[in-house]
Amino acid sequence: MLDNRLNDVESAKAIGINIFGVIDGGRGRSAEAFLAGQAEYYDAARRQSDRTFLVMPNMENTGIEIGGHHDLMLSKPTFWTIGRADGQPLVEQHPKYGKVYHLGSPADLFEMTRRENLIINMPHPRSKGSTGFPDGVKETHFAQDTYEGAGFRWGMGVDGSERRLCEYRCLGLFDEMLNWYVDRPMPLKHMQAISEARSDIGERGRPPYDALYANGPVNYVKLDRLPTVDDTSPIINAMKRGDYFVTSGEVLISSYAVEGSGARRTITADVEWTFPLDFVEVVWGDGRTTDRQIISTTDLPPFGKKRFQIPFDATGKKWVRLAAWDVATNGAFVQPIKLQAAPTTASR
Repeated sequence: MLDNRLNDVESAKAIGINIFGVIDGGRGRSAEAFLAGQAEYYDAARRQSDRTFLVMPNMENTGIEIGGHHDLMLSKPTFWTIGRADGQPLVEQHPKYGKVYHLGSPADLFEMTRRENLIINMPHPRSKGSTGFPDGVKETHFAQDTYEGAGFRWGMGVDGSERRLCEYRCLGLFDEMLNWYVDRPMPLKHMQAISEARSDIGERGRPPYDALYANGPVNYVKLDRLPTVDDTSPIINAMKRGDYFVTSGEVLISSYAVEGSGARRTITADVEWTFPLDFVEVVWGDGRTTDRQIISTTDLPPFGKKRFQIPFDATGKKWVRLAAWDVATNGAFVQPIKLQAAPTTASR
């Protein structure tokens, strides 16, 4: 059974995806059965992966309540149980699975993320099971350094008045959460592409590939090689650094840099697109408010490519990011860079 080729996995491979970060949600079993399920999950990921394609076995909702839904992204196969008895250590050695964590509280969960180089992401903020979050935990759980950020997906607040995909719910939150924490000694939050692939064969008669390509944004992560299931730390480390950009596929940002020192900076980006490009924007915040510079690109033809070099005055600004959007609201955006007073050059 673990060797069966899965429809959604095969569809992801067919459209050229190299890393498929599965979010499994199995719950409600005894500790031993849950550990056995984790082991099977990791084994299935190994069997579904090959030298050009990785199934990255992550987990939705670890069983610990931290406000809304959360995705746990793993740097390696990690074992845990839900519940921790009085006097029971956080970590014990299991005769079959080795190191096992016993999670009895949010503090236990975040300690496991720090020890094992894991990150947490909120997949659908301010909607569904995360309505009211991360706002409700922005001073507690969401403020943890291993809570990497929130998810970006199409079906969240999209309407005909928006010039950017998920403009209201996703991108508004993106800039807010950057201002929440920019003055704290912690990494900036990121906005990560997420999507859902459902094998809706049956009553609806819809195979998973029906919506996988059209409605699934992707993360282009900067890596020098494709990792294995047993060591996905290069992915985790790149995402912690913000070495990735999010795209709908029609717009790509192959390189990005903030160059210069003091107030005199230059934003440099290599952008390519399919449909006519509508505009490129530089977005920044000062810890309280957000503003932007929009560069119209309606004079550029479809199927184009250009290096943009945009003068940028960093006075009073604490973070900056760049995005590009086409006439059909498709687009791409990079992760933010924290601006320092000292001379610096940062790139993506």
